[in-house]
Amino acid sequence: MDAPPTKPARRLAQIRPVGPAAGRSTPASKTTGTAHQTTAPVTALPIRPTIPPMPATPPKPFIVPVATPVPAAAPAPQVAPAPEAAATPEPAAAPAAPGAPGAIAPTTSAAPVTPAAPAADAAERPVCPAAFPPASVSEPSPDALLVRRTLTEIAPIADKVTSYFYALLFTGHPDLREMFPAAMDVQRDRLLKALLTAGEHIDEPQVLVPYLRRLGSGHRKYGTRPEHYPAVGEALIGALSRYAVETWGPEAEAAWVRAYTVVSQVMIDAAAEQEGQAPAWWQAEVVSHDLRTSDIAVITVRPDQPYPFLAGQYTSLETPWWPRVWRHYSFASAPRSDGLLSFHVKAVPAGWVSNALVRHARPGDVLRLGPPAGSMVVDHSTENGMLCLGGGTGIAPIKALIEDVAEHGERRPVEVFYGARTDVDLYDIDTLLGLQKSHSWLSVRPVVSEGLTGQLPQAVGEHGPWNSYDAYISGPPGLIRSGVDALKRIGIPGDRIRHDQVEELMGLAS
Repeated sequence: MDAPPTKPARRLAQIRPVGPAAGRSTPASKTTGTAHQTTAPVTALPIRPTIPPMPATPPKPFIVPVATPVPAAAPAPQVAPAPEAAATPEPAAAPAAPGAPGAIAPTTSAAPVTPAAPAADAAERPVCPAAFPPASVSEPSPDALLVRRTLTEIAPIADKVTSYFYALLFTGHPDLREMFPAAMDVQRDRLLKALLTAGEHIDEPQVLVPYLRRLGSGHRKYGTRPEHYPAVGEALIGALSRYAVETWGPEAEAAWVRAYTVVSQVMIDAAAEQEGQAPAWWQAEVVSHDLRTSDIAVITVRPDQPYPFLAGQYTSLETPWWPRVWRHYSFASAPRSDGLLSFHVKAVPAGWVSNALVRHARPGDVLRLGPPAGSMVVDHSTENGMLCLGGGTGIAPIKALIEDVAEHGERRPVEVFYGARTDVDLYDIDTLLGLQKSHSWLSVRPVVSEGLTGQLPQAVGEHGPWNSYDAYISGPPGLIRSGVDALKRIGIPGDRIRHDQVEELMGLAS
């Protein structure tokens, strides 16, 4: 790993927050009985900071105009969902996960309030008009071209860029290191990847805004604040300027400054909207641990506060055994009157969180939950049938969708294809067959095959027709990719195929 400079370059050292909150710590206020949850009020400004055009040669000292919170907008109403991640499979590599401070995590909050219903991650939310070009723009903006040229250059040396980025961040701001997990193997890729992804999609607000809003609101749980953004911004600029030797210059630097400012503004806005509506995280006590197979457990928890969510959504989960390491798990049922939440967890090789949950968690243990996310939910405004593909523990959100349809009293046809490698792996088949017996509109077809990613979509194609159905897919990444392709081939439009991989494909850092 290249060593960081002994003294940060002036352009890095001078990055600081703007606005009245600059130069002082945000005062803490309420707590909810734990030292980890402190509410840091966001300083609201009546207008957004102006992003001035950068001159050809940046003046010294170089200052990144970091975004500052603006007044929170009213929560957006629920809208028809777009494809979104529902149960990101845990990688079988090293542990890492949490999102990080700065561009990937805004303010902290945990007021003991009853949360409002989760708002849909809609791209229609108001955004600073100057921040993004219209979605209809066909030609990339000059800034987008400069940013993408930089990305193309550093792609072959991404490992070096990532290492140098963290070296700058932790050398210049050692106090931030404790906000990351002890093992950085996977986290190193995720954080910088998320930053670079945001830059790549700067001309695509319909893609970028929902992504940034999820990051901004979901990463409050890491205890970060708006003043952490400059540290990440200076490390990003420093790493790019060192390694993008062919494409870097005053114009590219200015383009990245503007892009980072827009990114941070959207995230801070999203976090500010959540202040007072929901805690940054919930504590949840394990009340049952049902080992279904040697490596799959159904875990039920009782959150310490009301936890509103929608069937088909997911949450991030942290265990006491691996602090600051979070993993995504889908809710395995629709919201229940008793407030309990269930998850299906499969222990994977080298999976720290999954193995802890399957092998070590017991009733009485206390976990932490992030806010609900995801939009692979039932569209109750249509009577279209539902075609559901669930592979492995990906059957969990499918089961929740079935319960949601039943609770709404709908009689639309719901066709479920439940895939597994062996009969033993169909660990929840009895539950699904019980639901089928109770509801005449539900059909459940188990599909057992070692080649699950190919066999399950093939089995769907042997039935049908499905042209009047909306499709839902949950499971391993390979299954989702092959399933989407297969469904499109048999005539289901892409906008009616909902799945759980948006976060993973865009490099979500948690």
